[in-house]
Amino acid sequence: MLGKLFAKLGDFIKKDPVVFVLAIIVLVVGFTFANIEVLHITSESKFCGSCHPEEKVGPLGEYHTWAKNIHSTAEIECIDCHGKPGFVGYMKAKIGGLKDLYGEFFKSYEHKIEILTKGATDKEYAAKLVPNETCLHCHSDQVNAFNRKNYVMSVGVDFRKIDNVVNPRFRESFGKPDILTEKVSVGVDPNHKKHIEEVGLNCVDCHLGVAHGGEFHNLPKMETCFTCHYNERSKNSNISAPENNECEKCHTMQKSIQQGVYVKGIEETKWYMADLSCSDCHNDPFSRPNSDKCVSCHDESYASILFDTQKAYLEKLSEVQKVRDKLFVERLEMPEGKRKLFNEANRLVRILEMDGSKGVHNPEYFDMIFEKAHELLNATESYVEPVKTEVGMKSSTGEKEASGHEEAKTEEKAEVAEFKGNPAELMEIAPEEINLAEQHGIETTKKPVVFNHKEHAERLSCNECHSNPEEGTLKFEVVNLKGTNNDFHKQLCFPCHKENKVPKGTSCTTCHK
Repeated sequence: MLGKLFAKLGDFIKKDPVVFVLAIIVLVVGFTFANIEVLHITSESKFCGSCHPEEKVGPLGEYHTWAKNIHSTAEIECIDCHGKPGFVGYMKAKIGGLKDLYGEFFKSYEHKIEILTKGATDKEYAAKLVPNETCLHCHSDQVNAFNRKNYVMSVGVDFRKIDNVVNPRFRESFGKPDILTEKVSVGVDPNHKKHIEEVGLNCVDCHLGVAHGGEFHNLPKMETCFTCHYNERSKNSNISAPENNECEKCHTMQKSIQQGVYVKGIEETKWYMADLSCSDCHNDPFSRPNSDKCVSCHDESYASILFDTQKAYLEKLSEVQKVRDKLFVERLEMPEGKRKLFNEANRLVRILEMDGSKGVHNPEYFDMIFEKAHELLNATESYVEPVKTEVGMKSSTGEKEASGHEEAKTEEKAEVAEFKGNPAELMEIAPEEINLAEQHGIETTKKPVVFNHKEHAERLSCNECHSNPEEGTLKFEVVNLKGTNNDFHKQLCFPCHKENKVPKGTSCTTCHK
């Protein structure tokens, strides 16, 4: 029977070989397309919610808590965190998911709860589920650049967001610092670099359940710091971990607010009691002082001052939160300029939210922060995207391309006039041209790009390319210098030219000349 079937198939192939080949191609393409669609569908967080359906904090409520967390607002899905960066990491996560699928259908409910509880409570197990390199891929530039250089991030099909994350652009678009090189911009600065690279901690050692704590911001608890520091001091009394009563070593935000120096651009206004130590008002690290503490040093009127200050503070906080929250849902769709305004406004609101004193630490300074937050929020709401027009760049002969139309010339002049220019002291020290190959030690088979620095500085703000214009520090780390996907192309030249609608060159020699 089987022999006859193969004989008929052989006759068909001999008779219509073209049809047979086309049929095979259709089957292969259809099979590939179907598998890609299955991968897409099963990579969505909603799919994960099928097996984690409960609306609670704890086992089986993972989809519910993710949806309430800040990561979901950035469109970071479950598969983005529970799978190492890169295509291989993605496929390993998908294959590992088959084990979970097997457990869902063939193992007991108790077994499932046990595994989920372990992931939420066992730090070593949690670090396997979400390793450091996954967190740092989005929260640092160094690890992001390393991963993109050493891992295959795409095979022509985009399966998840993390594999398309390129820092510093992605990180900065959310107003987030590079946690390995910069201080945390709001709240306690834990010195991430020291804890990760020197101490060897995993991110989840402090941020266990960062996306599943049931809150929008799930921050580490102070008990976690105290317990770890106490245990380490028991092993080695010479470690530099702060004592529990050394509040100012970690709570630098509160101290800077008392000194009135925390927010740039706001007049320094020192609190009249800024020289007090924390223990003068706080009996211990876990309790906040009440009116009884106030009247132990002051007269009875200070009890009402405390309550009145905090009540007024919370009313003002509620006002800025409403505007911030309304704009927050729009931030992914905001143009870059508007998002920068919003990120700074949001940072000020977060400062106001995270001050546990509810305004008591420095009332006058807080009033100025509220005023600045309102100003930035209003500017965000009224933001109008500047009209961008094409501006002729120099051609290969070094001459400006003539449009031949008076209207285009008028638009060009209007755009040039709109740019206010860089500071004169920067323009004086700025080089006329930069040979990129010599500057960065690049070995290239093509002619090196001689970058016309002066022309660009006359048209663009130095901050478009430089994080520190005075020192010439670029906004990204130059790691990959080879091929068309090198960091200069991907991070600087191509995105800027696309944004400013610079006409494309006819070949590589447009710049490599």
